[in-house]
Amino acid sequence: MRRKDDKDEPTERGLMSRIIEGVIVFAVLGFVIKLGVESILSVKIPLLIIAVICGAIVIGYRVYKHKRDHDDY
Repeated sequence: MRRKDDKDEPTERGLMSRIIEGVIVFAVLGFVIKLGVESILSVKIPLLIIAVICGAIVIGYRVYKHKRDHDDY
């Protein structure tokens, strides 16, 4: 039989430790989001060029497929 003081039960934490943990998580998330935005802004032009090329390829393929499927002279 198990005793009640085994480590299966969750430990109780105080309000202050929960607040500190929330503040730390909020700070880390804010830093990661800021870092992500800065990295996206630093590669904005190459990403824009790649997006335009991909969009042109998709549009060209759709036009070609439409013309090929509706080719009833």
